[in-house]
Amino acid sequence: MSEQDQHRYDLVQQVLNGRLTIRELSTIIGKSYSQAKRIVKRVKQYGMVGIKHGNTNRMPWNKTPEPLLQDVLELLQNDYKEFNLTHFREMLQEKEDILIGKNVLHRLARKNQLVKRPKRRRKKVHKLRPRMPRAGMLVQFDGSRHKWFGGQEYDLIGGIDDATGEIVGLEFFHGETSINCMKVMKDIVTENGVPDAFYLDGAGYFGKHDRETNTQIGRALEELNCQCLIAGSPQAKGKIERLWNTLQDRLIAELGFYQITTIEDANKFLKEYFIPKFNTKFGYKAREKSSAYSVIERNLDDIFCKKTDRKIGLGGQFSYNGKLYVVKNLKYKCGTVWILEHIDGRTSYQIMHQDIEVEKYTPKRKNNIYPMAA
Repeated sequence: MSEQDQHRYDLVQQVLNGRLTIRELSTIIGKSYSQAKRIVKRVKQYGMVGIKHGNTNRMPWNKTPEPLLQDVLELLQNDYKEFNLTHFREMLQEKEDILIGKNVLHRLARKNQLVKRPKRRRKKVHKLRPRMPRAGMLVQFDGSRHKWFGGQEYDLIGGIDDATGEIVGLEFFHGETSINCMKVMKDIVTENGVPDAFYLDGAGYFGKHDRETNTQIGRALEELNCQCLIAGSPQAKGKIERLWNTLQDRLIAELGFYQITTIEDANKFLKEYFIPKFNTKFGYKAREKSSAYSVIERNLDDIFCKKTDRKIGLGGQFSYNGKLYVVKNLKYKCGTVWILEHIDGRTSYQIMHQDIEVEKYTPKRKNNIYPMAA
């Protein structure tokens, strides 16, 4: 027993002998009247042992067991070393069935120098734009080239709904081309409907503010009666830019955790697992319940494709990519044929939105009528 406990015990004995009141005891030992009364009661019942608090030398009920902390530390150092602490805590509960307090995890990580500290740059102040009130009014669309998995760079192309913050389309490609962008746009329209507008950056295949001629993507959106908005700066479409920062942290960690090294497996992982999980955690309800997505009955394969027009000659022929083709039906001569290069690699031909048959022209070789001299 310490000197303080011995002194307190002597004071309690004076209370029991009637030389001190409980009020005076509480003032001397710096406790409340109720606490002093409980101390006197314990000493009267248990003797000198009653001076000690009942929880002395007991493990707190909410203390995390040391073996569990060691297991968590090993997981953080090995299997989950690429995860930030918030993401790691979510994965512990989902995959390892371990529930640990946020502060406990941060103390453990700081103690072992395992806290990821991203580089913080001084942020410029930009005027905030309120998000759209209804889903489908605006889809922010962009691509990000990064070493997502396997140590190689891939292009991740996707879109996020401005009103709900949900990912409406996301896919890996080898290159951010017009056809690949249209593939993701087609998936968005197929699953959700046609939005009022796509918000794009100033890349050449999207369009420019001062460009009079239309791009393939601009032409496709015009056919859908969907507005094509070109952002003047990355900050203007901050929602999709922040999405890339989140994915470069969370998605890379999960692709490495599941040992995904091929683009096919990565795209399957996105659609079947990651996107639904992301939307559940980070999505939010739009201010208005009604949706701005509209249904379209047209064939999307004939819209999201590369379209090129050629003039048909008197003989029903036209040239494309250095080759000569002939329209089988000569009633279309002197008209205009549209060559459609589809997302899946097919090529079709149309006149006035009607499919036509063409064949590649192969000139016949003429026999040499002048025999070579012997």
